[in-house]
Amino acid sequence: MPRPSSSAPLALAAALLLAGCYSFSGTTLPKHLRTVRIDPVVNKTLESALADQITQGLEEGFRSRSNLRKVNDGGDAELICVLTDYSHRALSTSGATVTSYRVDMLVSVRFIDRVKGDTLYKDDRVPGYGQYAVDKGETEEAGKKLAVESLVKVVLDNSVSGW
Repeated sequence: MPRPSSSAPLALAAALLLAGCYSFSGTTLPKHLRTVRIDPVVNKTLESALADQITQGLEEGFRSRSNLRKVNDGGDAELICVLTDYSHRALSTSGATVTSYRVDMLVSVRFIDRVKGDTLYKDDRVPGYGQYAVDKGETEEAGKKLAVESLVKVVLDNSVSGW
């Protein structure tokens, strides 16, 4: 019968010790950034309330997913967004009746390090989309809400997350 290896407990102890050494901050933001100014979203569509909904979503997202404190003036970083496109189209039908719709939006985003003058994130075609089922009593507002949530997630994933 083979003798148990005396190095196995040592290897396990070393692995456990080293596992505690690794940490993940979840952010790629430079350490000198402490505050952010989130400009109101500029709206180039006919959907008047949508820009405010996106602005509020971004403010909540930065509050919950970053260490940056929101300020109204100045700021170490600045987020500038322009809502450039909104569409609402039928997604599925049952006979001649539309049963679900899809809401799509596009936003142009600039996330700027105002301390060093660097652009940290820029994209002119950030998408957001949501679906809703009229046959289940859902409305276009539900689709808009989902589209805003998906858009905010993309902006945050690309500006403050470490993925």
